Formats: sequence, C-alpha cells, structure tokens
Amino acid sequence: MSLQAQEISRPSEVSRPVQTASERRALDPLTGDEQAVAERIARSDARVKELLGEAGVRLVSATPVLIKTESPEKFDVALRQIEVVLFRPQGEIGARVVVSLRQNAVVAVSRLASDQVPFTNDDLADAFQLAMRDPEVLKALGPEARTFRPRTGPPGPPTAAAPQNTVGGLPVRSPDPNDPCSTHRCLRLTFRRGTDYLSEPIVVVDLTAKHVSVEKRNTNGRTAH
Repeated sequence: MSLQAQEISRPSEVSRPVQTASERRALDPLTGDEQAVAERIARSDARVKELLGEAGVRLVSATPVLIKTESPEKFDVALRQIEVVLFRPQGEIGARVVVSLRQNAVVAVSRLASDQVPFTNDDLADAFQLAMRDPEVLKALGPEARTFRPRTGPPGPPTAAAPQNTVGGLPVRSPDPNDPCSTHRCLRLTFRRGTDYLSEPIVVVDLTAKHVSVEKRNTNGRTAH
C-alpha cells in the first residue's frame, strides 16, 4: 500500500508565531479554514467516493505532512499538503487522502483497514450509546447511570461547564484469536465519578458487532467474562 511506501514527517508540538498565509510553511499547524478546505476536497474526490461512498463518512484527522521524495534536497517547504483520514463505520472502511492546498486537489488516495484508523470521539459516543442501552451496565452504575456523559477532552477536574460523571474509552486489541476483539474495533469504557475512576463495571463494547459485555472482577483481582 502507498501508506507504507511513503515516509511522512508530522509537525512537532512546538508552538510557532502567527503567520500570514503567504508565510505559512509545509508543517505549520492547520487553520480552521485550511482543515475545512482539505476535508471538502477529500470528500469530493471521485476515488474517495468510490471507496467510501458519501453517507456516514466521518473525519478522523487532518494533518499537515511532508512527503519525502527521491530527492530530499528538493523539498518545497512552502508546499502545504494535508493528510486527511476518513472512515465509514458501516463496513469499517477507511481512506488516507493526501490533499494539495496549492493545487486544490487530491494527489493520493489509499485504503485503510479498520485497525489502521484511530478511534475518535465519534467512536466513544457510539460505544457509550450502546452501553447505556444495556440493562447490566445500567444496573451496575445504579441510580446515577443516566448522569454519565462521554468525555470529549483530556481528563481534568469537574467544573460547572463539565459533567461530574464522565466516560472515557481505551482501545482493546485481544491477542486471543478466538476473541472477537482480536479483529473487531473494541473500546473498554472507563467510568469516572468526580475525580475518582470506578473499578467496576468493566465494560467492553464491540463496535463492529454492536455488542456490549460486562466483565466480572474475581476475588484475585483478575477479570473474567
């Protein structure tokens, strides 16, 4: 796949001073307008539409990249190329799309397997909705079950603007070939009440199969299905 054939450098976390459009360099952080343009160009490309369709396609990420060629000394440091990753949950198909803002066009498209696509807040929201429809989860959380909300940012102290009870998600990839989560997209939900994480319930959501399992903690501290 072309994803493996090309070596990519991504921007560092070092902050940079504000620049005008003419001064922007290849790996400068995206502006909101640039991200919107890159996403629009990626979604409208015929190859992307053929691969993913148009309905239900989600934006996973949009990142400036520097694609290395056979002549590294010929890099154009002002060339803004954006790697857009899109994902269609139905069928679990992803696409890596490289967009040239200068050309206002897509320059490369490659298919991504589901395990190559990072989880996003959309996946967490889907897992949370499935869990909240499971009677065993609701019973384990008790009367406060309906007060939990998906966490959309980094963990922090509860505030007036943030929910007191939050739910996060950790990707699960099982080494057991007999476990569906060895190939499916699975999230383990973490429940936090105020500043404390709950040791139970232990909830794993299989987004591929739309299945929720609640694991039991044995007396030795291990979990079992």
